[in-house]
Amino acid sequence: MPALLALATGCGGRSGEPTVAKVGPEEISATQLQQYADRIPEGLKQGATPLEVRRRLLESLIDMRLLLLEGRAIHIEEDPAFKGQLEMAQRSALLDLYQRRAINERLSITPEEVERYYRETHRDRALRFSGIMLPTKQEALKVIAELKAGADFHRLAAARSEHQETGERGGDSGGYKLRDQMSPTIAEGVAHLKVGEISEPVPMEYQRRTHFVVFKILDEVPAPLAATEQRIHEDLTRLKRTARISVLLDSLYRAYAPQFQDAHISLLCQRSQQAGEGLPQFADSEAQLPLCTFRDGQITIGDVVLTAQEAHFSARQLADPGAVVQLLRNITIPAHLFEVEARSLGLDQDPQLRAELDKKAQELSLEVLRQRDVDRLVQATEADARAFYDANPDKFTSPETILATEILVSSDSLAQRLKHAMQEGADPAQLALKYTQRQSAIHHHGQIRLNVFTQVFFQGIFEAAQHLEVGEVGGPVRVKEGYSVFKVTEKLVEKEPYDAEGQRRALAYVKVDQAKRGYVAYVRGLRDKYPVKIDDQALADIAGPGQEIAPTAAPESR
Repeated sequence: MPALLALATGCGGRSGEPTVAKVGPEEISATQLQQYADRIPEGLKQGATPLEVRRRLLESLIDMRLLLLEGRAIHIEEDPAFKGQLEMAQRSALLDLYQRRAINERLSITPEEVERYYRETHRDRALRFSGIMLPTKQEALKVIAELKAGADFHRLAAARSEHQETGERGGDSGGYKLRDQMSPTIAEGVAHLKVGEISEPVPMEYQRRTHFVVFKILDEVPAPLAATEQRIHEDLTRLKRTARISVLLDSLYRAYAPQFQDAHISLLCQRSQQAGEGLPQFADSEAQLPLCTFRDGQITIGDVVLTAQEAHFSARQLADPGAVVQLLRNITIPAHLFEVEARSLGLDQDPQLRAELDKKAQELSLEVLRQRDVDRLVQATEADARAFYDANPDKFTSPETILATEILVSSDSLAQRLKHAMQEGADPAQLALKYTQRQSAIHHHGQIRLNVFTQVFFQGIFEAAQHLEVGEVGGPVRVKEGYSVFKVTEKLVEKEPYDAEGQRRALAYVKVDQAKRGYVAYVRGLRDKYPVKIDDQALADIAGPGQEIAPTAAPESR
């Protein structure tokens, strides 16, 4: 814990410099306050004057010092929750560092590799294609046979396709698509085909059922490397990383020769069968039994139960010997071998890693202390929840949702014509059925829902729609897939009902409020236990060049 205190207050003050506060037996120097301020984002620095900002920061630093002093006094480092979480954090940080040094930093991608992958994956062209959607694979195969016998694709699509909107256009999906603009399944089915060729049946979800689509490539145009270069780099990095990990693991397996201990695996499975819903519990002596041994080390039952907890395995999965072996092979053994190798290379002593872990230990000590002495004591009743729901209707009112009928097309000129048609009174739903390329909205006649939760899918459109009234037409908006025009049809603001979900949310609000109040009272009690004295004059005197903490406009709160 002394290391945690040092971290909380910086690296220490210079001899003879002013002390701005005393917290129990500890002092806070001007330098320590400035070091703390330097780590706080500007937006969180509150106060109307520099002195007020400094005082608020000092109060926060005092609260942290109080909590760390209390943690040291009660030996929080011995708390099982603290020890378990810190151990997980240490292992995770060490594995991340090892993978950066031994894997990521050894990967390189040449321009020649990018060019080759660009052509091998058919990203060098954009395709325009038609499709015939059938309810079963067997019917799709029959259509393929008819096409090979000379049937007209356009007529079959119009007569047989279950996707009525494209069927009316002879199956034409409209526009040209890059490989990365298609779903992975469609891309795999059509990207390699030449103009005029027919695909095998491609599975596709439509109206909550799996259908099968037969595609025909109508045309292609060259696609520049720049359009997909970032995605190519991501793919090549992933492929090379996977290959590097495989090679590295092969060498580590040969070096450490892991061996499974079948009897102890059986014990774990047996206990898991009896565990019910939760993971099995083991006495310390049993938790130390090895499930796998290797040179200079072993993986115990306790290690695997911890891994299963982190990977969200259930007791039912651990009851299967095959699943346990797969867990060992795919996750636990690689992680342990990487960790052993990292320690043999001295990476656990890396200065930056140690600093990160010291910071994590401080954060965990505060979290565990708060959970143990504040959050655990919070209680809220159903009556509290109902009262909060009734008193705070704004917290249970969903964000405004804008309903709009949208048409997504590939060219700005077509988008402009469609916008003019809607302004002249044309039915946007009918236009959407005929023209839109947004497949996910076709079966809703082009209707999309715009709100804060969906804006990531409709960037630009959501922002434009917010400034429109119901009945107004917006766009064209340039989006990744083309050009979007839309008509706002409705704006909804609804209060959520007080059902099971409403009660759950209300209880959560009440518990958070009680926890905040409990935390304030808890820290106030610590100020009685560890007397706090602030030197107001020293605090005012440290506003010199290079030490000034600029105020920011922010609401008053503490």
